Amino acid sequence: MRLITVLALIFAFTMTAAQATATLTVKVWGLKKQGKVFVYLYNQDDGFPTKPEKAFKTITLPVTADTLYAKFEGLTPGDYAVAVMHDENDNGQIDTNWIGIPKEGLGVSNNAKGVMGPPKFKDAKLAIPAGEKSISIPIKYR
Repeated sequence: MRLITVLALIFAFTMTAAQATATLTVKVWGLKKQGKVFVYLYNQDDGFPTKPEKAFKTITLPVTADTLYAKFEGLTPGDYAVAVMHDENDNGQIDTNWIGIPKEGLGVSNNAKGVMGPPKFKDAKLAIPAGEKSISIPIKYR
């Protein structure tokens, strides 16, 4: 009887652990039809959104339409923020003008806006629960 109880507990724990993952689908829209889009997923404020090398996960997509979808799977439920960069000329970086204002398209989750600088993680963060969640991010060009 004890063996059956232990096996049932192991099975229940395994099923709960398997179900405790999250998937985030990011709809990126309003794109110009050229270049690449980088979708950066951050799980902490360090580096958000200006240091893509500190992103938790990155998806790169060729721009083939004005709307694209990036899907992050196998996430641990929790708080995340998304930053999107449209590299129109495909040079691997965001081009800026002489005072540092981006010349290529950008977007962030919650459509968060920065004050005298980039948006803050706390304003862009999303609570991602177990299961599936979808968000939409418009790309803004200056």
